[in-house]
Amino acid sequence: MEGSASRPTLRVRPAKPGDVPTLFRMKLDLARAEGNESVMVATERDWLRDGFGPDARFRSFLAEQATTAIGMITYSEVYMTALGGVVFSIQDLYVEPAQRKLGAGRALVIEVAAAAVERGVPLIQLNVLDSNPARKFYRRLGFQHLRQCLTYAIGGAPMLTLALPGTAAPPR
Repeated sequence: MEGSASRPTLRVRPAKPGDVPTLFRMKLDLARAEGNESVMVATERDWLRDGFGPDARFRSFLAEQATTAIGMITYSEVYMTALGGVVFSIQDLYVEPAQRKLGAGRALVIEVAAAAVERGVPLIQLNVLDSNPARKFYRRLGFQHLRQCLTYAIGGAPMLTLALPGTAAPPR
């Protein structure tokens, strides 16, 4: 992607194992910005193993201006029984606050879309907080909010209670 004469060229490339410290720092910055820092239990070692090992569970791209990393995106495959195949799920999209509105976020999503087309993946999904101003950005790219779909999650004590009913406190 070409930049203007006053701006260095924006480049998006697949992330490499040596990028893990940068990717992980951006993930932490994203978690802080969303108020979700307390749910971060992954480590850089987890990211190295799960993003770049022989059994990688996610992929990532890094956006750079000149040689400075300014953004990242991570995504993974989710099997959809109705489709009989996988879709891509964007997990993280982060651009350094001072570098926003310069096209890095769009360029990162374009790379995931190109990977989906190349692999014959018919759909890219993502979850976004209701309060996230990036929702407008996603709509401009062509993402649609599926109003009939709601995300539910269970974890921690409620999941343990469900999984191990004998440990639950008796109903009152």
